[in-house]
Amino acid sequence: MTPRYLSFLLFTVSFLLLALLPAQGLRPYNASSTTNGVLIGLGGSITIGSVFLDKKVVPMTELEVGQLDVDNIWPIDRFSLRHLSFKTDEATDKLLLTSFASPFFLLLDKTGRDNFDDMAMIVFQGAMLNSALINLTKVTAQRARPYNYNPDAPLDIKLRKSSRYSFYSGHVATAAYFSFTTAQLYNDLHPNSKARPYIYAAAALIPATVAYGRMRAGKHFFTDVLVGFAAGTAIALTVPALHRAGGE
Repeated sequence: MTPRYLSFLLFTVSFLLLALLPAQGLRPYNASSTTNGVLIGLGGSITIGSVFLDKKVVPMTELEVGQLDVDNIWPIDRFSLRHLSFKTDEATDKLLLTSFASPFFLLLDKTGRDNFDDMAMIVFQGAMLNSALINLTKVTAQRARPYNYNPDAPLDIKLRKSSRYSFYSGHVATAAYFSFTTAQLYNDLHPNSKARPYIYAAAALIPATVAYGRMRAGKHFFTDVLVGFAAGTAIALTVPALHRAGGE
């Protein structure tokens, strides 16, 4: 199972568990049923559409791989062409998995525990939408990964369907989503906390580290990780805002 599908599955289960827990006290979020319905419906619709399109994607042939031209790659993206590391690839997988747990740090204090149900809904909806947009973009863009241009990369990985899914980076988008969702939720629950700048700094550091690792692994170009960082962050900041607006 790929990380982007794993993130959706993990937080589907988390949502179902956390939504059953009692909540009391301060409630900064109060989304309307319309907001919840639109977000879930949008994420679900995009997911279904991307799954349908994914079935039509075919792996690159050896001839197509041989015809790839480095000169067609933007100079800003050529860093990744010089690198290939399976160990770094595995390391970014592990770092991504650790980012999934970041929202649970909010449960360490009473304010977080009092808002379990709302936070679970926010994280679930955002994770669903993030995963859906990643999948849809990959199957639509079908950009060859950097290692497809690398003569040192094994041919068998170049001929896999996943070698077409360079744009944009799901690892970076997912790490950015969970990290910045945690930071935004903390900001909403603790508006007067002096730790807020450090929380956001840590939120940026995690996906930035993943981004560098994905380029060093030869899995993504700079523009892939840049767009992934922006997309994941945008969703992380937008979904909580919609839940706040829903109660106004």
